[in-house]
Amino acid sequence: MAMGSSISDVFSSSPFTLLEEHVRACAKCVGELEGYFIAAQEGDWALAAERQAEIAQLESIADDFKRQVRRNLPRGLWMSVSRADLLELVRMQDKMANNAKDVAGLSLGRELAFPKKLEKSVIKYIQTVVESVNVMVEVVEATRDLSRGAFGTRQAKTIMAKVTGVEKHEQVSDEMQSKLRAKLRLYEDKISPIDAMFLYQLLSGIGEIANSAEKAAHRAQIIANS
Repeated sequence: MAMGSSISDVFSSSPFTLLEEHVRACAKCVGELEGYFIAAQEGDWALAAERQAEIAQLESIADDFKRQVRRNLPRGLWMSVSRADLLELVRMQDKMANNAKDVAGLSLGRELAFPKKLEKSVIKYIQTVVESVNVMVEVVEATRDLSRGAFGTRQAKTIMAKVTGVEKHEQVSDEMQSKLRAKLRLYEDKISPIDAMFLYQLLSGIGEIANSAEKAAHRAQIIANS
């Protein structure tokens, strides 16, 4: 893919540019979840398999960026920014893509879909999680842009506003997950206990993507305030 071929071209810039390339790859991976679950809910497992393969490929591209960031991140950065904080930010970003791959793989491996009456709520839940990741990308973009000069009070407030946006989406996704769990409980007598267990696991895995986005946003805020 074009994204993979561009990895070697980004290392002449600041580490924030590298982080931005990585988070965009992760976000693209997460963004494919909606299409995967639409196919799964329709019972089109051939199409679902294609979309899961795309997710896996995008996760692999994100892994390539992650390894490049870790290998090339300078040890003596010119700002008062902790290298450990930057590496933790990469780790949390990477978890978003990893969780997306795991969720799609779990569903496809068991050809597992949610009860039909929960479909709209599940898709809306996924959309909310995806949006939390998209706002997280904006946090990293803002950190990159502002790193070109000294961080000031106004710049820190700009990043804080975006971080708050990630927090709000994560909170909404938590509430949606709780409601979906309650609804799913009503269908437990209509599905096998094992399928029910994995469906709850899918809900948790999707929610973990938003949790990772929030943690990554907080780490970027720490970097901005350092």
